Amino acid sequence: MTFMLVVGTGLNLSAQRLAHTDVILFSLQKTADSTWQTFAPRFLTVFNTHGYNNQPNFFSNNELYLTVQTPDDTTQTEIYALDLLLKMKTRVTATPATAEYSPTLMPGGRRFSAIRVEEDGNQRLWSFPLDRSDGGRPEFPTIYNVGYHCWLRDTLAALFIVGDDGAPHVLYTVGTKSQKLQRVATNPGRCLQALPDGRLAFVTKTTDKTWFLKTFDPKKPIPEIVVIMPADSEDFVVLPDGTYISSSKSKLYQYKPGKNTNWKEIGDLAKYGVTNITRLAASKDGKLAVVVD
Repeated sequence: MTFMLVVGTGLNLSAQRLAHTDVILFSLQKTADSTWQTFAPRFLTVFNTHGYNNQPNFFSNNELYLTVQTPDDTTQTEIYALDLLLKMKTRVTATPATAEYSPTLMPGGRRFSAIRVEEDGNQRLWSFPLDRSDGGRPEFPTIYNVGYHCWLRDTLAALFIVGDDGAPHVLYTVGTKSQKLQRVATNPGRCLQALPDGRLAFVTKTTDKTWFLKTFDPKKPIPEIVVIMPADSEDFVVLPDGTYISSSKSKLYQYKPGKNTNWKEIGDLAKYGVTNITRLAASKDGKLAVVVD
């Protein structure tokens, strides 16, 4: 069963074939020593085994949104929703002239946001109703080059702004009322996570080899360092108990502030044929979605 939100016509985007990726779902369980373990793997992207499947985001415990590009489509990405309980997929967007990616549930639960690559090539943050009652709207009409985002509360977002002409990428916060950018950090990673207390968790690429996981409190001027990231990793997810999960190549790691002094290996997905793990998403009830090459 498929429902479509048709939003956008006109100029074709320049063709871009994205690398093949898949999404595997695991269940998580905590051992007596507070180590998280993965079990019961489930391959979620059998419907697109040769395409691009990425940027998973749980909208509820049993509803996972993805960015998808099929092998037949060389011009854009679309948003899909997977019902994990009913084992059904829904194509949420069908936009011949624009691309959408990074679906994110907005505070309040009535709308979701996504980056849209528009007909003229501009990238802005749009929002769409979950009931598909309209074609969406830009949340920050005058802010362009948005690469990634997350919501810290209903009136405050964090935006990764892509640098022009070799300029560094910059992480900002912006209020929906003021529409004014406030600089947080330079050279951020692509993963932005809102913490339950309203802080932002993100990575800064201080050097080519050293990347730091940091948190930022919008009420304070300077981000705080949490820990150095695993080698070559900019992706992580925060579990409900405050544990960070990250990866390096085929291995998963955890870090719990106040308990661990460094990342602890918790599993190797090489036994499932995985060679590289990138993005991660976690549900509140103990599911972990893993993007693999």
